[in-house]
Amino acid sequence: MTTLTEAAPAAAAKHKAAGTTLPPARGQSFLKLVTIELRKSLDTRSGRVLVAAILLIALAAMTWQITHLSTDGGASFAGFLGAGSAGTMLILPVIGVMAMTSEWTQRTALTTFTLSPRRVRVQLAKFVSAVALSAVVMTGVVALAFGYTALAGAVTDHATSYADLGGQLAGSYLTMALNVVMGAAFGAVIAQTAVAILVFFIAPTAWALAGPALFKDNANYLDVFSAFGRIAERDLHGMVPETLTAIGVWVVLPTIVGLWLSSRREVK
Repeated sequence: MTTLTEAAPAAAAKHKAAGTTLPPARGQSFLKLVTIELRKSLDTRSGRVLVAAILLIALAAMTWQITHLSTDGGASFAGFLGAGSAGTMLILPVIGVMAMTSEWTQRTALTTFTLSPRRVRVQLAKFVSAVALSAVVMTGVVALAFGYTALAGAVTDHATSYADLGGQLAGSYLTMALNVVMGAAFGAVIAQTAVAILVFFIAPTAWALAGPALFKDNANYLDVFSAFGRIAERDLHGMVPETLTAIGVWVVLPTIVGLWLSSRREVK
């Protein structure tokens, strides 16, 4: 009896000691979260189809461009990049929207936020992954532009031109990033894919059409499309306040509101 009563506390102490020697739980690193979100974006059929559609549209646009080169102009990299990025810039923000809304529309938010309870950190990882994936897609478009420029110089009589190459690339990537962040911000605010995409395209377009008629030159303060155009050209045309205000209202403000709403939204 004495032996049993003495052995019980000893066994409990042993188990307690073993429990205290377990390594402390470590949270996922931010880079790991970004990697997970990148994989999520490409694991779905809709994500893969979207990326493929963007590249195919760019390919079709550049093919049209090479078959319609003007006789008095050259085959410029800027021309092919502009042709390929027109449709790309229009569709790339959908990657941002889907990155933010997929958890809620597919009802996987409970699993995600159980494994990673710090919601704002997860949402920021979604923003970064959307921009990173879009940058990869944009790099594919840039590679196509290089290829078509070289092809045009080889099979036609037009001289190739790579003038202001660095500026063209900087403007394209910066505009792409702002576009995708804006799309992701709308997705974070609304959390329903179809509605977020609809509002993303309709709201700024409606302002661009109705604003000048109602507010004349003051409409430029909220015309985000014109702001993106000036940024892409690397020339703000002396409209720094208008550009910063438009970016603040359509990109920065929805991002802040979206992060706040996402941290408080009910998880089902």
